[in-house]
Amino acid sequence: MVTSRKYAALWNERGFTLLEALFSFFIVCLISFSIPLVIKGFSLVREEMLPPPYYQWTLFNESVRQETWKSRGMTVTNSGFSFILNGEKVTYEKYQDSIRRRVNDKGHEVVLQKLSGLSFNAIDGGVRIEGVFLDGKKLEGEFFYYGE
Repeated sequence: MVTSRKYAALWNERGFTLLEALFSFFIVCLISFSIPLVIKGFSLVREEMLPPPYYQWTLFNESVRQETWKSRGMTVTNSGFSFILNGEKVTYEKYQDSIRRRVNDKGHEVVLQKLSGLSFNAIDGGVRIEGVFLDGKKLEGEFFYYGE
């Protein structure tokens, strides 16, 4: 009977028993060890959601090509280029590590980002843009205007 009374003290309702305390400690450890894994998973998902550089360049290339196609008169400088589209001055210029678009010298629309190198060169009837992304990928494009 002594042994049964000894084990009966482990299952009383006055407080936690050793078994309950160990189980609670196991649950707390399980949760605290899984938090870094969950955070790492979220950061991987966020990185995968960013478009790759060639996708950004393709979108930039098509939007600039459509705008310059209908534009009139183009001015090219070392830091960017501008043209007239529907009576408004549209400017694409280098801004820190990106290219931004402005209309009538107002606004700040980033159209291409994460560039380590960028150059604008005047060509006959347009502009040549050469860019280098932070990962070292080099891309280039020529944009011509056919307006008046």
